[in-house]
Amino acid sequence: MDASDKHTSWYAIRTFNCQELRLAEFLTEKGKEYFVPMTYAERRNREGHVKRMLVPVVHNLVFVRKDESQKQMMHLLAECNLPMMVFRKEGSGEWYEIPDGQMLEFRALCDPDFKDTLFMTSEEADAKPGKMVEVIHGPFTGMTGKLHRVKNSYYFIKTLVGVGVMLHISRWYCRVLD
Repeated sequence: MDASDKHTSWYAIRTFNCQELRLAEFLTEKGKEYFVPMTYAERRNREGHVKRMLVPVVHNLVFVRKDESQKQMMHLLAECNLPMMVFRKEGSGEWYEIPDGQMLEFRALCDPDFKDTLFMTSEEADAKPGKMVEVIHGPFTGMTGKLHRVKNSYYFIKTLVGVGVMLHISRWYCRVLD
């Protein structure tokens, strides 16, 4: 990552009718960097065989890296001819920009190869009790989020633009924030 990448940001786009993968194809054709949170699911094919495949975690959600002005991006998205809306800042028409650091953390948490990862709405995640912590050991060192206890297990919860990610973590890997 060069110095210019430190200040990049991302837009969150909501599609409709499960069109996130069609929008992703369009963005690929246009050479745009995007992220669709994916997870593995087992699906049966017509012959009855079970196949493990990647599917979107949350339908209708695509993140796209901001690499041009909002106006230019608006024109580009209009070319796609899919119904969609870009998340906006409350009380303004400006598009909500997600800092690159937050997206980096979110993308790491959404790795489909991690076991015991649960996805939920941000409202569900916010409703879970827990203390704010910083992860001090392991692959998520430096991330902050909520530590939630279920019986004798602990889960790290992080939310971003309506999506909550909850993954199993040792409480000893976390430091409570004041």
